[in-house]
Amino acid sequence: MNLERATDEHLRQLMGWFPDRHSCLVWGGPQFRYPFTVATFVEDTRVRELPSFVRVDADGRPLAFGQYYERVGRCHLGRLVVAPGHRGGGLGRHLIGALAELGSRQFDAGECSLFVARDNVRAARLYRGLGFREADYPEHDPVVAPYLYLVAGVAALKEKLVGA
Repeated sequence: MNLERATDEHLRQLMGWFPDRHSCLVWGGPQFRYPFTVATFVEDTRVRELPSFVRVDADGRPLAFGQYYERVGRCHLGRLVVAPGHRGGGLGRHLIGALAELGSRQFDAGECSLFVARDNVRAARLYRGLGFREADYPEHDPVVAPYLYLVAGVAALKEKLVGA
């Protein structure tokens, strides 16, 4: 299983992972348009602006997607998702580990952060199991206020992933 830069074809396949407004909102956030078109999905994902990666199977089909960027001095992980038929098998852990490694090195960041919808219990459990802890978001931003803001030290995160 490889990690590759996300392409437009990968995004077209990802579109099928979000069959309704709620699943799109949980993943993409409140500004992500639904229903979407290929053009709005590409635009709202910001794949041309942000480092965006997919885990692919042997046939090149995407199994997981995620992004990273620098946000308030941390390597921020965003739009993390595993294909519906492949959840619960460890792909999320591997994706987070790979993105945290790449992003923290690129930004020389000692911590990673992410947002998770409060009702996304399964994802929050995964993140907490990897050592992410709830923190106050350091800026006033009403768009992110409804989400949990989680932070983990890069060294502790690596240790959790190696020990798994």
